[in-house]
Amino acid sequence: MEHGRTAASRRLNGAEAIVIIVVIGLTAALVVAGRVPVPDVLLLLAGAGLIAGCTIAVSTRFSLRAARTVLRAAINAA
Repeated sequence: MEHGRTAASRRLNGAEAIVIIVVIGLTAALVVAGRVPVPDVLLLLAGAGLIAGCTIAVSTRFSLRAARTVLRAAINAA
């Protein structure tokens, strides 16, 4: 590992960047063309993010302490 870098500080690969671009594009399309209210779109994104986060946590065997920290942050943000 390089000096001054942590395991979490890495660049996105191409597939990850494409997924982010597609999600942002679909979100914008829902708001503009679909005339979906912004709060509804944000709730949809938050739900999708929570599902993705839980899936990653289960697949990488996140510790219970880390899961509690994430849940606490999500509850405080809402």
